[in-house]
Amino acid sequence: MRLKDGDIAAAVARALAASRDPAQPADDGRSSEKYAQLSMDFRASAWRHLNEDGDLPQASSKAWGMVAETIKAVSAQHGGIIHAHRSIWHVIRELSRLVGETGDEQTQAWINNAFRSARSLHTNFYEDEESQTEVAAGIALCEELSDRLYELFWTDRSHDAAPPNTEVNP
Repeated sequence: MRLKDGDIAAAVARALAASRDPAQPADDGRSSEKYAQLSMDFRASAWRHLNEDGDLPQASSKAWGMVAETIKAVSAQHGGIIHAHRSIWHVIRELSRLVGETGDEQTQAWINNAFRSARSLHTNFYEDEESQTEVAAGIALCEELSDRLYELFWTDRSHDAAPPNTEVNP
């Protein structure tokens, strides 16, 4: 599936308008590359917290952070800087809707379900109710979602220029 950069930018703009998240003068320095690097850092931290110290709430939080920063990276690359937490949800909804418009309803549904799993890990940071097995599976799914979002929405998809996929899981 090949999505047009203009269509992605329009979806990001719609999402930010719907969430009332306008550009701000201090947006300099909020680059897609910075957010992509943060996403990779959170990816490594999630596995480290899970495997080294068994801190399930922190591992859960870092997995959520990986996905959130991926969405911010994609959004920034298409002209939209996310300031508000709710905007993350608006952007992912618009991007998944865009995928659905191509006729790939299976991928659209998968993105939505994977994002719901990421959100449950965000909740687990506060509630600490998920088991180590559940958190590990959630982190793996968040990695897959992050990779898929870069594959679908990163500008230079044709030259495999998405942020490096660093293998950090066990």
